[in-house]
Amino acid sequence: MFQEKRPTCVTVIGWAWIVIGGLASFSAIPAFVAWSMGALDDPKHPWITKIYPLLVGVQFSVALLGLVAGINFLKLKAWPRAVLEGLTWFLLICLVGFLVFWMYSWISITSNHPEPRGFAILGGVMAVFISGLYGVPLCIMLKYLRGSKIKNAIEISNLNSMSDTQS
Repeated sequence: MFQEKRPTCVTVIGWAWIVIGGLASFSAIPAFVAWSMGALDDPKHPWITKIYPLLVGVQFSVALLGLVAGINFLKLKAWPRAVLEGLTWFLLICLVGFLVFWMYSWISITSNHPEPRGFAILGGVMAVFISGLYGVPLCIMLKYLRGSKIKNAIEISNLNSMSDTQS
């Protein structure tokens, strides 16, 4: 009977993190350059200019970790599974934080203006839709990362690699 070497969910999750990590790494570089050239100086919000390098550093570190873990996850190594699960939780928490921030900001902005009520509601619906658009795949990813299919594939891979080194 045919037994797949690497489950499809491992391939999809690994490549998803390679893409996420690569794109986030590349976007951190021009963000840091813009900050270093003073393009982000804001006299109304000087604290942003002070913490911006920290935010870019965190983004670059998380992105690089996701990229490296994604590559090693495709090789069915054991450690990337826990790392990718932690990074996925981190992204979900950031997503929920963004949703709360957006809703608070949107309500603050629209409550001071006499726009039609539908306009204010549309902003909230859009925020929930966008958060779901990103959140649902992350939740599915978590389900598989915590599932037995990936655990078993990693265990089998580790057993095979241990038997290869012993022979």
